[in-house]
Amino acid sequence: MAPSKAGADSGRRALELLFAFTEQRPVATVRQLAEDLGIPVPTAHRYVALLRDMGLIEEGDRGQYHLTMRVAALGRAARRATPLVDVAEPFMRELSESTQETVILSRLVHGLPVCIHRVESLRPFRLSFEPGQRLPALRGASVRLLLGDLSVAERRRHIEQALAVGELPPVNGPEAFLAEIDHAVRQGWEVSREEIDEGVWAASAPVKEGSQIVAALSAPCPAFRLDEAQRESIIEQVVKTADRISQALST
Repeated sequence: MAPSKAGADSGRRALELLFAFTEQRPVATVRQLAEDLGIPVPTAHRYVALLRDMGLIEEGDRGQYHLTMRVAALGRAARRATPLVDVAEPFMRELSESTQETVILSRLVHGLPVCIHRVESLRPFRLSFEPGQRLPALRGASVRLLLGDLSVAERRRHIEQALAVGELPPVNGPEAFLAEIDHAVRQGWEVSREEIDEGVWAASAPVKEGSQIVAALSAPCPAFRLDEAQRESIIEQVVKTADRISQALST
């Protein structure tokens, strides 16, 4: 492996380790982090040492590590640089209240789908996504809409690059995936049925600035509590809310 490629892979792994910390699990041992990433414990120790030297994590009690406030500062800086979140926030809260489900906003960041904001449902049983959490590159309703703004050549390149780094392949294969992107864009919305997580159904719609798709608005829901009428209602509400955000961005 070339030195530059090895360095890029190490940097990617270190960042993945950073993203392993969540609100639900704010602390973790090196062994837990190694299991999350599927890497040897000594390798995880090396990445932990790197992040600790950079002041991004620190060791607490009983060998457990946690994020530092330097990471929080990065989050605040990212939010200030992302006016889309500020525009979308009130509309997302309305949608979450009306559907009683979690609502997320995602966009392509360096070619990969990432959750940039979420409003969590207040229900005891709910789905949770963290801002900054990377979503599957080749599965889910959101990514099909986000890729809809790319040329056919760029879509194919996205598929090839994702498969090359070990992403899960599209459910129905690459060619069907390309056709699904076209269909989602023409339709103006898309749904996902247990593509990412078992028992999860989601409706997504594109958020546009002018004619460009800049994000995808989604409502992921536990499938067991939805009948056909409820699914249709959620699709309609997601589409209307995405249109309202798009109009707000235009003005």
